[in-house]
Amino acid sequence: DNCESNADCHEGLECSNRKCLISFNSDETCSTGWDCVPGVWCRTHGSEPGKCDEDHRCPSDGVCTNPGTECDEDNICGYKEGEPCYGPCRKGLSCRQGTCLQ
Repeated sequence: DNCESNADCHEGLECSNRKCLISFNSDETCSTGWDCVPGVWCRTHGSEPGKCDEDHRCPSDGVCTNPGTECDEDNICGYKEGEPCYGPCRKGLSCRQGTCLQ
């Protein structure tokens, strides 16, 4: 759904990059990380539907708590090159065979 503001989206969704996406810790279910706002991942718990409950956004001080990650220009704590991709890789890297690589 295209949106101009949060008012254009259903409850539990927010307007991000002109799309209505699921907010962090919303009751809405997700099937992939693309359903969630940027920096938030969709996590499944057993056979339950997925929830956008894994937050990888940078803290306000810009210092990520995991030493394998750093705050990138998209304001996401992304895993550095050569690190296992337990979450999003930093901007410019992609997850290949379980490792963040260029």
